[in-house]
Order: sequence, then C-alpha cells, then structure tokens
Amino acid sequence: MVANIPSAADQPGPSVEFSARRFGPNGEVEQQRQSALAVEEPLEIRVRGVSYAVLMRTPGRDRDLAAGFLAAEGLLMGREDLLALEPCLDPQTGAVAGNILNAALAEGIAFAPRISTVSSACGICGARSLQELQKDCPPLACAPPAELHLTTIHAVMEKLRASQTLFALTAGCHGAALWNYTADCCLLDVAEDIGRHNAVDKLLGACLLADAYPLSVPVGLLLSGRISFELVQKAWLGGIPLVVGIGMPTSLAVETAAAAGITLIGWLRDASATVFTGSTVLL
Repeated sequence: MVANIPSAADQPGPSVEFSARRFGPNGEVEQQRQSALAVEEPLEIRVRGVSYAVLMRTPGRDRDLAAGFLAAEGLLMGREDLLALEPCLDPQTGAVAGNILNAALAEGIAFAPRISTVSSACGICGARSLQELQKDCPPLACAPPAELHLTTIHAVMEKLRASQTLFALTAGCHGAALWNYTADCCLLDVAEDIGRHNAVDKLLGACLLADAYPLSVPVGLLLSGRISFELVQKAWLGGIPLVVGIGMPTSLAVETAAAAGITLIGWLRDASATVFTGSTVLL
C-alpha cells in the first residue's frame, strides 16, 4: 500500500478558443473553425516577498508547480522548509494579485534572488551540475525494479495518454505521471503543462505539500516525450528510481541517471522499449 502520496486527480490547465482557417494544398479554405489552444501565462514566484523567478506555464496547480520548482532549485528539501505558499495581495485593494505566489521559507534557509524568466521550453535554467547533484542528493530510498513487463510499460503509458485531456483538446502540451510500479498500471497522479519540466514540478510539488518529498516508496516517473537532463535531475532530487519516457533521452540525461542509480527506459515503439541505464530486465 502506497501512503502519503496524492491520489490521481488530473486537473488540466485551461484552454481558449480562437477562430482559425485551415488551408489545403491549392490555397482553398478546407475548414473554418474554432481551434482550442493551451493557455500560456506567466507565474511570478516570490520568496520572502522578493521576486525570484517568472515561469511560463499553463495555469492550474500553481501551488504544486511553485513548490516543485523551488524544490528543484534546492531551496526546499522537504515540507518543513516551506512555511507558507500563498497568492500575493494588492496593497491598494487587498484583492488577490493574479499570477503571483509568495513562498515563506523556514528560518535559516538562504537564497539569492534569481530574477529570470523560465520559458515553457526551458528547464535547464539554473539547473545544478552533476557534481552538485551527487553532493546534494542522498541515496535513493528505493531500488529500481529488477524486472518489468513490456506489456505493463506500454499499458501504463497508454493510461497516461488517455489521462491527457488537455492534450486531447489542444495538441499543445506535455504530460507526466507518477506510477506505482509494484501495482501494475496504478497511476498516482497526472499533470499536464505546456512545459514538460512544469508538468514534473507539479507532480513533485504536490508530493512536497503532502509531506511526501523526497519519495521513499517505489514510484516511477512517466514522461510523454523525450527525456532531457532536467527531468532526470528532478527525479533524482525527488527520490524516484525509475524514469520512463516515450521518446529518446539526451546524453546528459543518461549520464545523470547512471550517476544517480536510476533506471532510465525510453524509445517506446510498438511492443519494445530500450533500457539506457540500470540493470532492470524487460520481460
């Protein structure tokens, strides 16, 4: 039984409709319709009232996103480091200021203002080096699985795809999920965002706010696309021993997974998958 992890409750970010015309090869209008687009908006994160970063993200699960981002930045090691994470108030009216969250950190946590914009395509900004990660990350509490069934991997990835309601509507966002790999196709949480790194931050931020970070139970991270360094970095910091992605990993993602002792599986095609790091056997 997995405890202290939020149950699956996908909360897709909003979409908006725009009028669009679809043209054919001869310049004729094939279709005129309303197109659903994933919303991209800034979220300013302040730490102790000081502007720290601006994230370009899909609105929704903003507290999870902010908590996960600050954990990936190394400011939060666990729930006890975060005293509060609340919307800022307009000093003139007392109303909630949109798209601004302020984090109150526990005493003794030092930070330097970052003051940068992290785009929806950018996850590497501010990422730590392998040497820093090896110094800062404790050993994983759970070992990667010794064996996994290929049919289970493909079934759980199909379950992730089926849970991507915003992608089904807009075809413009990424998905990520936490998977209890000891319970076949049991997804624990699913998140979507225009930024693949934001989707992972939403998952891990929810764990942190539930006082379940870093993870100490057998959970894998599922990714709807390619596997880059910052996604493996977030998994390592979050105590996740297994990362599975539909696409190919980058070279640094493989190096990072190997250094962490994470099993990295990618390039899911037909009934196959590729194990890039770790000793996990696919049956």
